[in-house]
Amino acid sequence: MRLIGIDYGGRRTGIALGETETNLALPFEMFEGLTDAELARAVGQLVKREQVDAIVIGLPLHANGVPSQQSKLTERFILTLRQMIGTGPGCPEIHRASEYLTSYGSEGKLAGHFTRDQKRQRVDAIAAAAILQDWMEQHR
Repeated sequence: MRLIGIDYGGRRTGIALGETETNLALPFEMFEGLTDAELARAVGQLVKREQVDAIVIGLPLHANGVPSQQSKLTERFILTLRQMIGTGPGCPEIHRASEYLTSYGSEGKLAGHFTRDQKRQRVDAIAAAAILQDWMEQHR
């Protein structure tokens, strides 16, 4: 299966690609400054171009598992995305995965290698890869 991982954010959204055959997720792209509709359209184009079977979106929960304010915004984006890509046979499923501390861990991986602006441009795609990798490990 080909998968897209998404680290959704209000300003920036990271995208990762993965495959269950190799069980490997890699940072792919970062979108910045898009409305939910524009982002959903861009993800929909990626789904078609990359022949994606499923989408895994990070859901930001508090440490105790309770949804955060950002979780509500993410759920709203999921509805917009679902409208864009459709439902039923041939349409990719959308899965939710906890993204607790993925951005924080991703920043640590970049420490010392990039300027602050360069890190900002990469951290969300790396977080998306971490979300997707964790999900693949759990669903192997």
